[in-house]
Amino acid sequence: MYLGVDWYPDQWGLEQVDEDLNDIVELGCNIVRIADFAWHIFEPKEGVFDFSFFDEVVEKVKKHDLKILFCIPTATMPVWLAESHPDAIAEDEQGNKIPFGGRRSYCTNSSFYRKKAVQLTKELVRHYRDEKTIIGWQIDNEIGHEGSDMCWCDQCKHAFQAYLQERYHNDINDLNHRWGNDFWSHCYTRFDQIPLPKKAFTAQNPTLRLEWERFRSLSCERFIQAMYEAVKEENPDAFVIHDFSGGNLEKHYNPFQVAKHMDAVAFNNYPVWGGMKEPHKPSKNAFYLDAARGLRQQNFWVTESIMGAQGHDVIGAAPLPDQAKLWAMQSLAHGCDNLLFFRYRGFNRGAEQYCFGIVDADNRKKRKYREVQHFFQAAKEWARAFQGPISNQAAILFDYDSAASFRIQSQSNQFTYENELYRYYEPLWEKGIGVDVLPSDADFSHYRLLIVPSMIVMSEEMKHKLHSFVEQGGTLVLTVRSAWKDTDNVIPFKQVLPAGLTDLVGATLEEHESLLDDQSRPVVSTFSDATGVGHGFAEMMQPTTAKVLYAWEPCAFGEYAAATVNRFGKGTCYYFATDFDVDNTRSLMEQVTADAGLNGTPNHTTETVYRQNGDDHYKIELHYNDFTWHIQKV
Repeated sequence: MYLGVDWYPDQWGLEQVDEDLNDIVELGCNIVRIADFAWHIFEPKEGVFDFSFFDEVVEKVKKHDLKILFCIPTATMPVWLAESHPDAIAEDEQGNKIPFGGRRSYCTNSSFYRKKAVQLTKELVRHYRDEKTIIGWQIDNEIGHEGSDMCWCDQCKHAFQAYLQERYHNDINDLNHRWGNDFWSHCYTRFDQIPLPKKAFTAQNPTLRLEWERFRSLSCERFIQAMYEAVKEENPDAFVIHDFSGGNLEKHYNPFQVAKHMDAVAFNNYPVWGGMKEPHKPSKNAFYLDAARGLRQQNFWVTESIMGAQGHDVIGAAPLPDQAKLWAMQSLAHGCDNLLFFRYRGFNRGAEQYCFGIVDADNRKKRKYREVQHFFQAAKEWARAFQGPISNQAAILFDYDSAASFRIQSQSNQFTYENELYRYYEPLWEKGIGVDVLPSDADFSHYRLLIVPSMIVMSEEMKHKLHSFVEQGGTLVLTVRSAWKDTDNVIPFKQVLPAGLTDLVGATLEEHESLLDDQSRPVVSTFSDATGVGHGFAEMMQPTTAKVLYAWEPCAFGEYAAATVNRFGKGTCYYFATDFDVDNTRSLMEQVTADAGLNGTPNHTTETVYRQNGDDHYKIELHYNDFTWHIQKV
């Protein structure tokens, strides 16, 4: 197990290195992560490479018997590149170049920037190819973070048009037909006429916008893939990762697809950030960690684990004593098997001077330093407990096209796609039922419970897989807006919604409305005396073979079901036609988990996680009221 810190000797100078490394060893580290944003040091002038500074750093690290995770620093370009090649810089929707001075200001479709990123990658890996203290390479940094997954420059426009030409097999008539371009006289005669979907007086075609979202994802994927291949070209045996930021389920790229081009993935874990008055709930932290494990369906790294208060301009709530230490332990419990804290020392200058680390600018070893020491001691003692794979019987599917479709047309300002996933994750966490968060193209046939939240864009292949899953005995939960659109982001013609699933659901959609702001609609349980409300959307379902679990209170639309359950083959399909209030969501999930035969140790102020490594079984208790933990072999 690698345990360490993110360390930036390039920001402090060589005169500080020996003192830092002595203290880093004293912390209990066996690894440091370096060079994240140091392109200007490696290539001070275009085509002129200088490795002398980091050569000395590497030698000093070796003398302290530490390993290195070496970052390829393409997330921030040097000023010479910005000046000499402005085409490498991304543009906003108004055509303005992103100003130099921030980070990730590059365009992923700039052929020059990609060429330079690949060149830097090859030069670094070639230079350090035989250096055994370097155990791995991190590509770029938090791809797509802070809005950098979008660019509206001419290079992106031409690349987007080429993407469409290939996707539609050079058949502009097929594109016009599938997009419905007879509407508003939008038919094209050539692919180079197709615009970027910038804001207009009215909304742009949702199919155009979905293809743009797919293209943005592909742009990030190809950029990362090019760098991965560059590393492997120079050193086929090299270990390569990328560090993903939090909240990537709502970004303009598919993190599950990008992760396919890595040997492993890393996640940067910040339960609280600038502007947040209080941290995420433990269940929300668990959700993000399980999503990180799902990126490759295997254990993962945490390359940045918060220790001090964070923020660029506005600082978030400071982690309380022992709280950040417990967050790190929660990471290990959920599948992290190598962890580094951000950062060893906060820098007293620059945009992150309020991103505090283990040691502050006063350079004194205080409470946070001692907390990290204690965590490393415990992690080493129980390392075997955290290094086994995690196997769960419940899964939640993430679908990038559906997430994008809701970004394009939210339909209700109460609704976000990520929140819909978390809405059904949380009651499972509260019941102590382990959950895998999977991409929609994953094999889910072996799970007992599958939750598919609001997959509004659904392929015929997925519909077949869902039928088969339930028919073979699985328990399936579909939620509001399921299968409303085909893969062109188009509502199917002459099909009853949910399209292609009415036999599986055992009900048909008859009426519907969106609920906005503080609106809700009352619902009544048919299996208890419970009442409640639905938010976001109100789909009014007419059962055919399904049993009604909740009904809408009679209204002008009539009397309809709000939640149903249907036996299909050997299994069961639930359909939730609204976002129920918290208590009734819990009640429904009680029935769902009982149907699937799943139970666990309930989580509230204490989270209990069971892990297995070979024949050894472990019980991990995380106490969120006093920020302690207890681990035992059982």
